[in-house]
Amino acid sequence: MNEWGFAAEVSKWWEQTAAANPAWRFHKVKVEEHVPGSRQRSDLIIQGDQAALCGEIRLPDHANPSPLDFENLRDAVSKALAHGCRWAFTSDAKSLYLIDTLQTGSLITKIVHKEVLGEAFLREELDDPIVLTRMSKAWVSALHDLAPIITGLSKPAGMAPDELFVEALRELMTAPVAAIRDAMHAQRASNPAFQGALIQWMVDEQGWTHDPAKWEAEVNRAAKLTAYVFVTRLLFYEALRRSKSGLEALSLPAPPSTNSKLAAQMLSFQFEEARRISGDYETLFSWDRVSQYAFIADNCVPFWRRMVEHIEHFDLSTIDHDILGRLFERLIEPNERYEWGQHYTSSDVVDLMLSFALPNGGGNVLDPAAGGGTFLVRAYTRKKALCPTQSHQDRLTELFGVDVSHFAATIATVNLAAKQLEFENNYPRVATKSFFSIEPGDKFMQLPLDASAEPREIVTIALPAMRAVVGNPPYIRIHKLGKERQAEVAGVLGKGSRVRSPQKLPKSANYHVYFWFHGAQFLEPGGYLALLTSGEWLDSDYGAPLQEWLLNNFAIEAFIESGAEAWFSEARVGTVVTIARQCSDKATRDENTVRFVTLRKTVRNLIGLHDSAIEHMGAVDRLRDRILALSGDGEGADMDWSAVSQRQLRVLGAK
Repeated sequence: MNEWGFAAEVSKWWEQTAAANPAWRFHKVKVEEHVPGSRQRSDLIIQGDQAALCGEIRLPDHANPSPLDFENLRDAVSKALAHGCRWAFTSDAKSLYLIDTLQTGSLITKIVHKEVLGEAFLREELDDPIVLTRMSKAWVSALHDLAPIITGLSKPAGMAPDELFVEALRELMTAPVAAIRDAMHAQRASNPAFQGALIQWMVDEQGWTHDPAKWEAEVNRAAKLTAYVFVTRLLFYEALRRSKSGLEALSLPAPPSTNSKLAAQMLSFQFEEARRISGDYETLFSWDRVSQYAFIADNCVPFWRRMVEHIEHFDLSTIDHDILGRLFERLIEPNERYEWGQHYTSSDVVDLMLSFALPNGGGNVLDPAAGGGTFLVRAYTRKKALCPTQSHQDRLTELFGVDVSHFAATIATVNLAAKQLEFENNYPRVATKSFFSIEPGDKFMQLPLDASAEPREIVTIALPAMRAVVGNPPYIRIHKLGKERQAEVAGVLGKGSRVRSPQKLPKSANYHVYFWFHGAQFLEPGGYLALLTSGEWLDSDYGAPLQEWLLNNFAIEAFIESGAEAWFSEARVGTVVTIARQCSDKATRDENTVRFVTLRKTVRNLIGLHDSAIEHMGAVDRLRDRILALSGDGEGADMDWSAVSQRQLRVLGAK
């Protein structure tokens, strides 16, 4: 069955439904052969007293199936307008997007409603009457939802720009991911040198462990990573171009050219211009292995050309802070996130952790496993709400992130820099390196002092003492790490001046434990560790040295768990937030109250929804103060708790 035949099936389902609902005043549903004044064909039209709805249907195996593709959106709108019709839709038979042609703004912002029609399918399945019957139910249900909107009986709820942003990118990246994946497989099979370089990139730059038995999964992950990092760079380039003059619009060879070498040359030149004019963003605009893989084959070029066209319709500075993080979460399969310790952390629990660690918003913050930058971005938001006189540049000078993955560093950099898109001194302090290769006071990175100066003066950034070390470090068994990583963490043991780490740990210790010990070396006196980790260390053999170390060096303010939500994506282990303040005085530590808290409601439910960041942070701080005021043992509708002195906790632990 071809697309025209499928559209005819839909027209039958909808016409029968319209006949059963005469109040809608839909007289006919048909497949149009031609659009008035055009040679184009509109796939489907609902005719009322006048044209009520026009639609474009693309089956999933179409060369350009995405209902969010600019070309498909443009065709749907232009055909609807040719019929004098306000409402249009695009569909790939899996999803349907309703478009209000009267809405102002770009095509993507005209989308006001989405219907989910079903899962992916093969075209040959359309010849199966059972499959068609199942699909008919979804399309009939969709018309029941659409009819009140297009007849004016109800208003569409609308779709948030953030939601459309995620949906569109997910749809559009399917094609380049597939093209990159297929080319990687082909070159790996025929070129040993390419295969060796790919393994080196996965292991050394991404921190993955290579397993020859899992080539298919690893290449698929590498293709997804390549496509996502590269599209993030394209988005950030476009955002910079809009904020300041001097950068040309992104361009690729004009159709029908698909020369990947020429396309790579054109974009690498533009990336170099972005680095030259901005003075930095080396992490984003270097033409590295990711960029090379993005144009690994000629058939990648049309998909990137389409992506560049779509990017013109997005304004990155208006996209919510955690959208890139959520897209990262969706692109990596759940089993892969668990296997490689990659988790996207809920911003609500991050805000609560930062409320403890940065009570008034001031101070330096370090995330030693920055990932997509959620902790750093929320720290920025907290500083902006509580310290409104502080400049954007000053906030950035207090935020430091480290991640071994170039991918993660790219995302964190974009998330922070996009808070205020300027060329001058807008350089997030996010480094691509292993946290365990850095010591307090070390050279962290180099940045231009003044991007407009010639010659440019470069300043070396050293890591200052931190008010807080925060984050969600990876949960990986040590034996899953490569030998280089194992050697790095072994070097952490027995080190430190104010806070010395244990001399040895059981072999069963989890990777995250070493982040505690090394992170503490960067704290200023009285600084905070605020970490979200697996909770198994609280009652495991390898956790005993960590518990003793905390009791001997910190005033532990709280251990917080949730019985109502998972605080990071695809959680398969119980998680706990630990809030601990560095304290060198034993008497103060002994008298300190430690609170064990289990939340019975989600953090969002406990703090409520608020219109401004200031109100939101105030609500988070009130929840923090409730927790800090807990005493004794208790149960409530919101939380259960037990509060004991640190001296008592030490005695209990010794038994």
